[in-house]
Amino acid sequence: MSKNDKNNRLDLGDAYNLGKPARHVEYYDRMAQSYDDEFVVEHRYIYPQIVAKHFLEMSSENDQPVADLGCGTGLVGEHFADRNMIIDGFDISPEMIRKAGEKCIYRNLQVADLTRPINDKIELYGGLISCGTFTLGHLGPQTLEVCLMLARPGAFCVIGINALHFRNEGFGEFFDNAFKNGKITKPEVNEVQIYESNTGADLIGVGKLVSFHMQQE
Repeated sequence: MSKNDKNNRLDLGDAYNLGKPARHVEYYDRMAQSYDDEFVVEHRYIYPQIVAKHFLEMSSENDQPVADLGCGTGLVGEHFADRNMIIDGFDISPEMIRKAGEKCIYRNLQVADLTRPINDKIELYGGLISCGTFTLGHLGPQTLEVCLMLARPGAFCVIGINALHFRNEGFGEFFDNAFKNGKITKPEVNEVQIYESNTGADLIGVGKLVSFHMQQE
């Protein structure tokens, strides 16, 4: 394996320690070409399928258009391909967005820093989904609060959050406060496997799947 090949392989340790948005852009732009064929297959990454399945089973026909937050190469969106649903994707990496566009799944794709409001999309969406975006070295509760601005009243949301990140960053308190303040319905939280080979003992390989509706005004 050449040095260049090694640099283009996604290492989970590196991915979980990215920090600032600029590092995300550089890292995922570099990984975009190999992400589906190497990372997903090598790690038996089943998280996108689980997130999509939960949304599709629990949502109604009114819960669209759907915003895929941190869509990457479109791994969640692939499971919407034959559902006749409208889905838009947002990601900070232009190369990831380009790869997602090749799959012809999304109505629109937009390069976006999710830590900042997308002002022309406020309350536009009837559904929000996210997989792999709220994880170690990535985005926290403050960004999720910004993202929820995209959802209209009554919208259905399924947000996957790494279990260790959920605990460390105070997502439980965030959802408790959002419910108490009348912003969302009481959230349902399920633990799911991120990687098929994970035994469940390692929190890094466990996701908290949080589903709720935005409260009606």
